[in-house]
Amino acid sequence: ARRIGEVMLPRLRAVQERADVVGDVRGRGAMTAIEFVRSRSDKTPNPEATAEVARRCHAEGLLVLTAGTYGNVLRFLPPLVMPEHLLVEGLSILENAIVSL
Repeated sequence: ARRIGEVMLPRLRAVQERADVVGDVRGRGAMTAIEFVRSRSDKTPNPEATAEVARRCHAEGLLVLTAGTYGNVLRFLPPLVMPEHLLVEGLSILENAIVSL
């Protein structure tokens, strides 16, 4: 779980720097989440962006789970036995989906 977090969190935080709609990246170990907002200056929840990222991920074969009170969070809990190359592939799909919004 710790190794998965070591791979995921830096990648997700790098995406946060590039995408104004990513308001927060949080988690511990393998259990992580991304919160989508209208913009960094407007922290209003953005469920439309969340749904669009989820749709784009699904179109590329990556299943993601939307969560949160406002439906503006993508939650990740990859299997602990997941090979690292698949984790990296999934993160690449996610990153492309977010930065292409």
